[in-house]
Amino acid sequence: MKGYISSLPVSLYIHIPFCVRKCDYCAFYSRPGKEEEIEKYFSLLLWQLEEIKKEVKAPFHTVYIGGGNPGLLGWKRIGKILVSAFQYGRPKEVSIECNPENLDEDVVSLSGLVDRISIGIQSLDDEVLKTLGRRLDRKTNLRALELLSRLPFRWNADIITAIPGESVETTLSDIREISSFGPGHISFYALTFEEGTPILSRLSPIGEEKEVEFLMEGWKLLEDLGYRHYEVSNFAKKGEECLHNKVYWNLGQYIGLGPSAESALGYREMVSMRNRESIEEYLSSPDFDCENLSIEETEEAYLLTSLRTSDGIDKREYLTRFGKDFDSQYFPRLSLIPEDSFINDKESFRVTEKGMLTLDSIILSLSLAI
Repeated sequence: MKGYISSLPVSLYIHIPFCVRKCDYCAFYSRPGKEEEIEKYFSLLLWQLEEIKKEVKAPFHTVYIGGGNPGLLGWKRIGKILVSAFQYGRPKEVSIECNPENLDEDVVSLSGLVDRISIGIQSLDDEVLKTLGRRLDRKTNLRALELLSRLPFRWNADIITAIPGESVETTLSDIREISSFGPGHISFYALTFEEGTPILSRLSPIGEEKEVEFLMEGWKLLEDLGYRHYEVSNFAKKGEECLHNKVYWNLGQYIGLGPSAESALGYREMVSMRNRESIEEYLSSPDFDCENLSIEETEEAYLLTSLRTSDGIDKREYLTRFGKDFDSQYFPRLSLIPEDSFINDKESFRVTEKGMLTLDSIILSLSLAI
């Protein structure tokens, strides 16, 4: 990575690829791991961190530990990783993903290191959880929610909607009950049918029109409950936005450790890297494939990520980064986009909630002007 990192802040993502059993809808790389393999992976992560710190001689902007199921690494090992990551100072935010079935009181040992926990609840309805191929039930999810409500962490709950066989009222009931435990942040997204996932072989999507109904009803309820819709799939109370995810959406710099993890470095012409796909390959040779993006490719990637947010594209940042005036570049294309799908003012260009539902077509229209 030497020579690719710009002077701007760098965030860190660490992928823990171990999971007792993969859920039927999950497309992230994960699999069961034996203790010997987990220990070897832990040691490799510590070594990689030491190498990265030789290049990034400054505090990481944010740190996010995801999976898989990071809890299978053990809270003590996670604590040691974070202590190493904090060598040059504490990040602005540290998040970790947890699964409800192995969240316990001992996670409080990370309270001086971790700011934020993200918990994969998905639903509180037992039939919906079975449809998703989840290993847990409503009782397990409620136990985790009750525990998080009294632990000293900010926290997020994931909720999946638009699931075959589910009713809109079930989704709304999930939102009401989960929000009653006090999460500052909720990730709310429609079920996606990814290639190669088991759910694709036994279920079919509910259709775009019905999916929009689920999303719109859920969005309205979340906003009524005081959550701001700050990104297509993310809602937060004031001051509870996920800083790490904002790095992705603003096309900032981040380094990914672990199999299948990605990195993005640079500014005007970014470098994209993807690590080896499997744990076996990664343990034997933790190399990565590298792609140098042109300024045009970086600009297109910036459109793709920043327009997911309610803040949209900052026109001053756009001019600084790409040397282009946004309005001069894209004004001819705006006539092709429905007027109620976007807001274009002096400071920014951003999509409305209606625009979020047709985001792919808006991005396609704009990208043709690059």
